[in-house]
Amino acid sequence: MTREPHSYFALPFHPKSFALISPLSAEDVKRAVLFIHGFNGSARGTWTDFLSLVDHQGAGDWWKDSDLFFLNYQWESVFSQLINNTLTVYKFLRAVFPAPHRALGTDNPFRTPDFNYRDLLLVGHSEGGLLLRKAMVEAAQHDPVVQPLLRSAQAANFSKPAPSGILAARMRLFAPALGGEMLTGLIGIIATLPVISNFLVSSAAKVGMSPASAAVTEARRQTVRYAEITGYECFSAHILWAEKDRIIHAEKYEHDLQCINFPPGTNHVSVCKPTLKYPLPLDFVEAGVEHNACR
Repeated sequence: MTREPHSYFALPFHPKSFALISPLSAEDVKRAVLFIHGFNGSARGTWTDFLSLVDHQGAGDWWKDSDLFFLNYQWESVFSQLINNTLTVYKFLRAVFPAPHRALGTDNPFRTPDFNYRDLLLVGHSEGGLLLRKAMVEAAQHDPVVQPLLRSAQAANFSKPAPSGILAARMRLFAPALGGEMLTGLIGIIATLPVISNFLVSSAAKVGMSPASAAVTEARRQTVRYAEITGYECFSAHILWAEKDRIIHAEKYEHDLQCINFPPGTNHVSVCKPTLKYPLPLDFVEAGVEHNACR
């Protein structure tokens, strides 16, 4: 069964990106949920099952008062350096939250220029998870409140103001490439074939996701540092790993929360694709990790 659906809205400044806007009135809409796909993924291909299920009766009322935004950067996810993709994600987050009219365009009938979201939830898969971590670091480096905290962190007592802007986000990550990429098993064998290996060598994003790369190691170091100094939730992600992942090093950061119950039979691609028989991704986005488990 379905209920009154979200409305599809193309995002004019981000080709192939789109939003699903809640049918509720503006005063009843609470949050923006932003989805960032991974390496060689796409906004529609990675999250297609969310598109079909968020308006199903089994999805829960939480989804009704949420506007959903899906960034597409498919070509760049392979051939652009991670810093380029990080800035793309960072600018996308700032365009949506707290005032989405910058992303929807001035003529959209759904959200007026004076509308502001009260809550922000960030959802990433694979490379998208790493980019979200780096985007939060980028936001902290530009935040006029956070930077003084770095200078006063050695003081015995110093106040920690509440986060503002996109630093007020919470984060849900599916099989994020936080520890870098790892190709094993049959996939690893295929990756060594001449044509495939030559293609992968030319992939700037893949090179950037090697475990020893500065992009990977600095994302961890800086995120942990900001988590300890600020205590902001955006620096402590909730993570759902796949049971059979042959793509990434499944490594979390020190302050992250992870589900210890791997979804049976899931792999790197399927772990973020809910179905009527596998509703966990919907529940995970909504509720995250509780007591080391996912609902």
